[in-house]
Amino acid sequence: IWEDYKLKWDPREYGGIKDLHFPGGNSQIWRPDILLYNSADDNFDSTFKSNLLVYSNGEVNWIPPGILKFSCKLDITWFPFDDQVCGLKYMTLQKHLYRTLLNQLQQVSLKFGSWTHNGFALDLQIDADDSNSTHQMDISDYVLNGEWDLIATPAVRSVKRFVCCPEPYPTIIFYMHIRRRTLYYGFNLLIPSLLISLITMLGFTLPPDAGEKITLEITILLSISFFLSMVAEMTPATSEAVPLIGVFFSCCMLVVSASVVFTVVVINLHFRTPESHIMTPLVRRILLEWLPWLLMMSRPGTVYSCGKALTESETSSRTKEDEYNPFVEEILSGRNASDAQILLLHQLYLKLKQITDQMKEDEETESLRNDWKFSAMVVDRACLICFSLFTTLSTFSIILSAPHLTV
Repeated sequence: IWEDYKLKWDPREYGGIKDLHFPGGNSQIWRPDILLYNSADDNFDSTFKSNLLVYSNGEVNWIPPGILKFSCKLDITWFPFDDQVCGLKYMTLQKHLYRTLLNQLQQVSLKFGSWTHNGFALDLQIDADDSNSTHQMDISDYVLNGEWDLIATPAVRSVKRFVCCPEPYPTIIFYMHIRRRTLYYGFNLLIPSLLISLITMLGFTLPPDAGEKITLEITILLSISFFLSMVAEMTPATSEAVPLIGVFFSCCMLVVSASVVFTVVVINLHFRTPESHIMTPLVRRILLEWLPWLLMMSRPGTVYSCGKALTESETSSRTKEDEYNPFVEEILSGRNASDAQILLLHQLYLKLKQITDQMKEDEETESLRNDWKFSAMVVDRACLICFSLFTTLSTFSIILSAPHLTV
């Protein structure tokens, strides 16, 4: 709306005509050259050349409809819990200052302004009484969007002066504060990834000799990689910030990748044998005494006290063996037996001793194998607790750091 003194007339002299309609493409009527400076449309000016309504007092109304396409810099730091603020900026601007002002603007906005007039030649006001109080857009015809919520649409006016030129350059900015709706991302990305992380924890509860243990972890790793690729496709390609959901999936991938590594370690410990590996005293101290005591694990025949493993002694078998030793020595001495009996008993004694030694060797070998298997269980339990704590803390810290959780 503006006033043109050349278009005033007295309705009484022209048959009571109080207003006239002129075609929008009429070049004989002056119109302010206000354009959308940051237009993303191919035609730059996408407004329709509607009719101009001229009143007898010189007031000219021109409200051209149009579909405005403009650029807005997105901050994806908190994606998908992010808010974005874009603006409609009306301004008067001389051509030689256009590039200078673009470099000084910190926030992307919709900028409308004169291409050739400064503030003295063409002043922009929000309202007719020049009060320029805070206004909002007319959103009576606004259609709800499934991806964004429209929070606010304030409008403000400001005047800037530049060092190069003394003229004022008024600007009118219409901001649009929008907030992303997170229901879609929660059901399609966040909840499935949380369930996958829980399945990762369940993988540590499988016995180490289960062949599906490593298969499960690798399958989970592929699932997390697939979800991360989906996030990469949804977010704009920028290196200025890492989205929050990207950090979340990176943590999930880190957990799953580490779980695959530790699963390999657990399986390796489980299938070790005394013939191929020797358990050093330090490893035995850590895996068979300290960690089981800290993790409150129990092992048949072993009691843990203050980080030490106390094994039950086989005193009863030793006592019986000691009871028969004098009788055997008495027979072998020859006082109560013949030479044939002594020879036969000596042969039996050698056979029994050989069998006993072999049984003791087998028991020691089996005991060492059980030590390796139990150490694998200890590492498995430690990984289960550590990964559960890390997953829980990282998930809550990342989600709770979001500015809002609106669905």
